Amino acid sequence: MKRSYPESNDSKGKNFEKLYGFYCNDHNQRGCKLRKFTGKTSTAIIPFPEGKILLVKRDTVPFKGYWALPGGRMDPGETVEQTIVRECKEETGLDVEIVRKIGEYVEKGVKDEVEYEYYPTCFLVKVVGGEIKRQEGEIQEIRLFRLQRLPNQLAFEHLKMIEDYMNPKE
Repeated sequence: MKRSYPESNDSKGKNFEKLYGFYCNDHNQRGCKLRKFTGKTSTAIIPFPEGKILLVKRDTVPFKGYWALPGGRMDPGETVEQTIVRECKEETGLDVEIVRKIGEYVEKGVKDEVEYEYYPTCFLVKVVGGEIKRQEGEIQEIRLFRLQRLPNQLAFEHLKMIEDYMNPKE
């Protein structure tokens, strides 16, 4: 689902940020040089046989062109669990069920003229249906990678999430 967001009506962008989880510092989407994205997100580790996991190549900023775990921002009224099931379906075409929570993280930085501050929850999920199909406009490519041969750079804190999956804290 491609989202479009109306411009903020208030001078501080609070209504916009409250509704959409991010705001533009100058509240003018066309002329904005640095946008800020904030909010709770969910990510998924989707394992496959032979020690592989599914990664998506992002087609949106920040981290456009980077490999990442499937996931995204919570919609109003959703739980993080509902978010990851929805995001996996939207981005990959796969129906998933949550196996367990990997962890909760903080992602802060500036990339691609976007300041971001996300609070993701990462889940281990299993495929229960669907077939792999990338989401047009948000995902460039979907590929399975061996855990020992991941891309050199991943988006956000996704490498840390994968490391936590591989070395669970019990």
